[in-house]
Amino acid sequence: MEHRSGNGHGNPRKVETMRVARAAATMAAALSLTSVVASPATATALPGATLSLSWSAPSVSNQVFTTTLTCSPAGGGEEWYLDPELACGDLAAAGGDFPSLPGRPLDCAGAGGPAIRFTATGTWDGHPVSYDRVHANWCQARRSLGRVATF
Repeated sequence: MEHRSGNGHGNPRKVETMRVARAAATMAAALSLTSVVASPATATALPGATLSLSWSAPSVSNQVFTTTLTCSPAGGGEEWYLDPELACGDLAAAGGDFPSLPGRPLDCAGAGGPAIRFTATGTWDGHPVSYDRVHANWCQARRSLGRVATF
């Protein structure tokens, strides 16, 4: 009497189907690993940064809003920061220099509101960072600082 297990070894058609399925799974795993290894996001590391950021409207309130932005890994720090990965990318594009940030293409004509003081202290790629500037209003601050000012 021949013993047949449930693994399909007694049926040539099942054996071939299993062999094809394993080959397909192996190929899919290899392709997904290749795409992860070659991904630009993993191939390009951002410089290390830990920055303490704050903004306030001193003419109307003593309240100061602060957060910590950590890059490399991009996005570390406060979990409620609106988009830390994009903020770190903007800082990388500017070489950590706040006046060189790409900003946002906002039309601030007629924008009102109180003056906004924005400060940043910490390190970028091992170098100290210190930025302290008063912008005419929140629109102007966002126009200059872009995604870095999204907290």
